[in-house]
Parts: sequence; C-alpha cells; structure tokens
Amino acid sequence: MKKAGILTHYQVHNHGAILQMHALYQTLRALGFKPYVLTYKKDFSFLPPSLGEKYNISLKSAPYYAKYLLKKGIGKTLFNFRKYRTLNRFKKENYDFKPVFQSDMDYVVVGSDEVFSLEVGVNMIMYGHAVPCGNIISYAASFGQTDAAAVRARNCENLISSGLKSFKALCVRDEASFNTVKELASLEAEINFDPVLLYGFEKELRQKPIGKTTGKYLVVYAYDNNMNDEREVSLIKEYAAKNNLKVVSAGYYHKWADINLNINPLELLRVIKEAQAVVTDTFHGSVISALVNTPFAAFVRPINVNKMTFLLDSLGLSGRKMGDFSKLEEVLSRETDWNAVNGKISELRAKGLNYLKKNLTA
Repeated sequence: MKKAGILTHYQVHNHGAILQMHALYQTLRALGFKPYVLTYKKDFSFLPPSLGEKYNISLKSAPYYAKYLLKKGIGKTLFNFRKYRTLNRFKKENYDFKPVFQSDMDYVVVGSDEVFSLEVGVNMIMYGHAVPCGNIISYAASFGQTDAAAVRARNCENLISSGLKSFKALCVRDEASFNTVKELASLEAEINFDPVLLYGFEKELRQKPIGKTTGKYLVVYAYDNNMNDEREVSLIKEYAAKNNLKVVSAGYYHKWADINLNINPLELLRVIKEAQAVVTDTFHGSVISALVNTPFAAFVRPINVNKMTFLLDSLGLSGRKMGDFSKLEEVLSRETDWNAVNGKISELRAKGLNYLKKNLTA
C-alpha cells in the first residue's frame, strides 16, 4: 500500500483545522492510501516575541499564561485547558504521525487551510522545500490574507515561487490564493473546496445525537476573543429569547452563553446539525452549517473576507453574509434552497475527487 502524507496546521487547537485534516485523511484512506500526518516545528519568526511564547509551549510560556489567567479569568482558562486535552486526545486516537524530514512518503499533500500564509512565519516545507518526496501536490491550500505584496515585503518571493513550481499539481481553495499563485509563479492552480465539503462526513452524521444539549438551541461558533461586544451579545440573546432558544457556545468559551460545550470536532458537526440556527464569524463554521443545512448568519471580518466571501458566493449562500449584527434576525429568517446548495456541494465534491484521483496513483 502506498503512503500519502499530509502537511497542514496539525498543532492548532481549532476544531475547523482539525476537521479539515480529518476529512483529507479519511479521503486519502478511501482512495487506497495509508495516510500520515507529517509533523514539523512551526516557524513564528513574524510574530512579536511575546506571542511567540504563547505558541512555543515551554517553561518560557509560563509568564504569558499567568497573564492570560489574570486577564481571561478562571472559567475561560479551565475551558481552554480541557479543550486542549480533548483535541489532543482526538488527534492521538485518529491519526498516525511521522516527522516530515524522516518520512518515506510516496506522495505528500500540502493542505488544506492557510498553509501558504506568511502571517506568523515562513515554513519552507509548505512550499515543497526540503520535503523528501518527489510527488508533492497541494489540495485546497490558501494564502489567507497574505497576498503577493505581503510575500515581497517579507522577501519570500523567490522561496515561494521556486517551491510552487516544483509541485506536481497545484490546487487552492479561493480566488485570492489563485491570483497570488498566478502572480508569484505564473501558474494557474485548480480551485477546489475545503476537504470538509469533499469528504462530507455522511457516515459520521448518521450517528446518534451526542446528548450534550437538551431542547432547542442556537449555536455560536466564534473564537473566544470575538462576539463579546455588548451590542453583538445583546442582539444574539434577544434573537434567542424571541425564538425560545438556548445559546450554546460550541468549542469556544463565551461567558455570556447559556452553555459552553467542550467537544471534539466530530461532535461539533452533530451539534451544528441539531441546532435551529448558527451564528458564526469563521470559515469552517460556515462550511459545516452549509454541509448540514442548518440556517446560519456569517459575520464577515476583514481577516477572513477573502475566503468567506468566495465560499458563500460559490455555494449560492451570499445571502447568509452579515455585515452588521442588526441584520441577524433578517439573515437567519431568509429561506434557502438547500437542494440547490447540496447539488452544488455534490458537484464540487466530484471535482475535488477527480483532481486527487488524477494526481495520486494508489
């Protein structure tokens, strides 16, 4: 059996990032490969030293987390500690890992997620450099908010351009990344969508409800530093009260929510599927809601405007975008032709699978 390694952001404690990794892992397995997640030491050279301490967990991180505890409070700190254990356990139980520089893969797939981004640092392996494999492709990779100008400002144009030109095949997940690849390397990448939509999680979604919530509820899926503005909170709670819904914060801690759920990525899928509505400002919150056909309002922020806008427009869900929380009730009450959305997802899934089958030979 041939081996295929995945290069992605496996270290993060983010449900969406792990879910897309899980989806690609299972897709490669279904295509006849023995999949691995390839490990590496992530570079944080473009972060201020104080933030670098946050990500490089060691004794040097202690002052950072002491300040975190004082600032964020015991509730959020304990929740995030339990979340860290939950997600680490999930990864340990579901994936085989190998160090990238000691691996012997027949193929390496870079993606998905913002693997081409330079926001925190430059990881040369994401552009194919020093990876011990002659068959490297990308799948639904993204530059995030990093454009060609930002690449040049960081003096990384030659590094990235030469790396991308060495790929056997290039696939990105949004138009902004397509344009950046074209400008830097004079190549036209194929656009395919996030592995969560590619894999679909049909078997997992047929499982019984997880039983961690009772009654009808609205899910808030947003980083814990977001959706704490007094006006935003008031409008969310007002909508929930008007519709007799509890407010469930899934995967992130929001003190003002009725319930804060510490769950693994597969449980998140089912929690969102069983919800009456979702309020999110994240890419994967929108992806999951679309996949399971749950009405949602997606608040688009400057940091994710490229990927969110392209995703929603491509699925015919531009009406789910919300520029202001005053539009929350209006957006959540809009009718959606989920049959049309599901048809588009099926079409995109077939396209993505064809790309992988064409460029990977088990």
